[in-house]
Amino acid sequence: MSIIFGPRAPVFLLTAALLTATSAASAQDVFPSKPIRLISCCTGFPENTIRAMAADMQEFIKQPVIVEPRPGANGIIAADAVAKSAPDGYTVLIGTNSTHAANQSLYKKLPYDFIKDFAPVSGIAQGSLLHVVNADLPVKSITELTALAKRQPGKLTFGYGSSSARNGVELYKLIAGVDLLGVPFKTNPQVTVEMLGGRIDMAQNAIGELKPHVESGKLRALAVSGTVRSPAMPDVPTFVEAGVPGYSLTFWNAAWLPAGTPPAIVARVNAMFVHALNSPRVKEYMAKVGVTAFPTTPEELMKFQIAEEATWRKIHVASGVQPE
Repeated sequence: MSIIFGPRAPVFLLTAALLTATSAASAQDVFPSKPIRLISCCTGFPENTIRAMAADMQEFIKQPVIVEPRPGANGIIAADAVAKSAPDGYTVLIGTNSTHAANQSLYKKLPYDFIKDFAPVSGIAQGSLLHVVNADLPVKSITELTALAKRQPGKLTFGYGSSSARNGVELYKLIAGVDLLGVPFKTNPQVTVEMLGGRIDMAQNAIGELKPHVESGKLRALAVSGTVRSPAMPDVPTFVEAGVPGYSLTFWNAAWLPAGTPPAIVARVNAMFVHALNSPRVKEYMAKVGVTAFPTTPEELMKFQIAEEATWRKIHVASGVQPE
């Protein structure tokens, strides 16, 4: 190849620059050109929900969508992995209020910054937690549970595998003035197994995860954590209705890309999520498991997660939870 000098050089350089810019733009225009990986921070509700959306996502982008669960450490493992991934749109974090709101005050140090290391994409779903007890526990209401816990301080156990599951019970402890023993697990499904085996007295989790065991009679539902009853289990009262004034807590999950992902690609991935969340079959699934679709713009998700971080921090401080 010859190098051009003299008066023609500026034209050559300008042409080269235009070709480079055009190539970069074309690369974004054809996104995606290969499978997109959705890294779920947790098993149970976050994984199940995104799997229910995968078919509609594939239809929209005309590429495979691969769901890859990486549970553990309250979602830290998955969040850290995605934060360190290439910012090309092909690796998406399916995180929750644990990864982007609660962990910030649950841990003294995190390997990622929930604002600086991610590009928000969209919210996914919001819902209430279901408070259940082992069917062998001699209580049939929150009032009876509170009375039993006060007679046996520090004796009754609750299991948790996420910040939502933990803080839901911590808030109940704080308002009701009871002393319960918390038992940590890697995931919420593990807590359910322990409850079914009679080794844990109570827990909170997504309604869809616990409802089958309530219907089978193995677990007993006492309350939902939101401000209104869930259409999925309309006979179960809210905590306020059950005698715990001022109680309100919801959980949510959302999607993020690594920081530095080009805005055009973020917009394309956002469109993929919004399309799936508006799908009739996804709406039907969410209604069945008792959650509400939560599509947002990237800007709305950023504002939401910052506000949620402050809310969860207040709960931790008020309930005396010490950062690990």
